[in-house]
Amino acid sequence: MVPVVGFVGYSNSGKTTIVSKLVSTLKCRGYRVAAIKHASHGYDMDMPGKDSWQHYSSGADQVVVVGPESFTHHHRGSAKLLDIIKGISDVDIILVEGFKAEPIPKIEILSQDEPERRIPLDGYLQAVISPLALHEDVPCFNPDDLASLTDFIADHFIIQTKP
Repeated sequence: MVPVVGFVGYSNSGKTTIVSKLVSTLKCRGYRVAAIKHASHGYDMDMPGKDSWQHYSSGADQVVVVGPESFTHHHRGSAKLLDIIKGISDVDIILVEGFKAEPIPKIEILSQDEPERRIPLDGYLQAVISPLALHEDVPCFNPDDLASLTDFIADHFIIQTKP
């Protein structure tokens, strides 16, 4: 199975910013990366009035939109994270944003405004990202030190068949 690491934190802690920067940095290092984002409040697949939106809103169980450089496969219903992960291949790592209750290795991101507010991670905590210096039993990274965080992820999660 493809290595997975989750990034968890409360709202506005910087999860999306950090995951997006990591995707870019890992890609620059030659890795193939997948990202999964938990949208706990739902999301819109397309804009109202577009053909694919019309197909979905008409009740289609699945809608596939194919373009010259990408495609999207939208399923009606819900899925378990581990089932989604099993369906992803041809990448070196999967970065997961959110899904704090799932049994996967996690890196906790602490907010600059509430750095003491922690998520109970029941043994899955691998590292912490915080703007403040912390004394933890796991590695701690400053959110501005993307190079060290990327090194940690490459060294601890990616099977070293690349760079």
